[in-house]
Amino acid sequence: MTICSEGWPRAAQIPRLSLLVVMLTGCTQAPREDYQGYLEADYAYIAAPVAGRLLILAAPRGSSVAEKAPLYTLEAELERQQLAEAEARLRLAQAQRADLDLGRRPDEIAVISARVREARSGVDYARTEARRIAELHARGLSSADARDRADNTLKQAEARLASTLAEQRSAALAGRTDAIAAADAAVAAAEAVVAQARWRLGQAEVYSVTAGVVADTMYQPGEWVPAGSPVLKLLPANGPYLRFFVPLDQLAGWRTGDVVQLACSGCPDDLSARVSMIATQPEYTPPIIFSESRADDLVVRMEAELSAHGTLPVGLPVTVRRG
Repeated sequence: MTICSEGWPRAAQIPRLSLLVVMLTGCTQAPREDYQGYLEADYAYIAAPVAGRLLILAAPRGSSVAEKAPLYTLEAELERQQLAEAEARLRLAQAQRADLDLGRRPDEIAVISARVREARSGVDYARTEARRIAELHARGLSSADARDRADNTLKQAEARLASTLAEQRSAALAGRTDAIAAADAAVAAAEAVVAQARWRLGQAEVYSVTAGVVADTMYQPGEWVPAGSPVLKLLPANGPYLRFFVPLDQLAGWRTGDVVQLACSGCPDDLSARVSMIATQPEYTPPIIFSESRADDLVVRMEAELSAHGTLPVGLPVTVRRG
């Protein structure tokens, strides 16, 4: 395009040049005040750390749930059996530990006492026999070997009596220190197994950690649920929040706490939001909101808490205007 020609009078060129400056100035794009965004939500995916068949789905899709309300129940017959076995082993360990405090049982002590009486009788007999053989040997009626054998028999009987008496005294005492320590450790280990079994059984019944709405369910009653697999998706009661994008060249002056006004289909006229997060790094305009003219722009993601959300759906496009 030719701005001026040599045929124009010089005086006529000045107004034309001024007009061009005005036209170019008028074509300069004013800073944009409206920004595009949408409603987003942080869903809670509710899963159990144990596997099992889904027995009860207490919160179907679309239902509202309160905090600590039951959501679903898994089959837990195996966990109940494991708990019963663990409790039985704990009772056994506790009984063995208590037995060490009491010493031997009365029937065991009675058997040992009978052996003591038998050993005493054996000593009495061996002593009498040794005395008789010694007298015969003194009169030359018995050999030295017979006398020695009688003496050895007496010593063996006395040793047997001493051993049986020691066993009798030990039976009346409590267990040794090392045996008691080992029994205490066995009780502690059994208690840990019981606690773990109770925890696993408790995981079969799942409760809501927050109030909200069940957005979706992934399993139906009767289906097998692997450990850690979400059974339902929960939208917390605080509802969705606003996510929008500001061009990098318009970032100046934005602060957390700023209030923005919203316009969208179904939104109340006075709906606003307060900026709660400003990203620390820019990004390219997301495909969900870009236009051809802004596709290559760098933008900064922001999030804001709505003043009220009612039943506004997640993903709803929103126009944002700085307040």
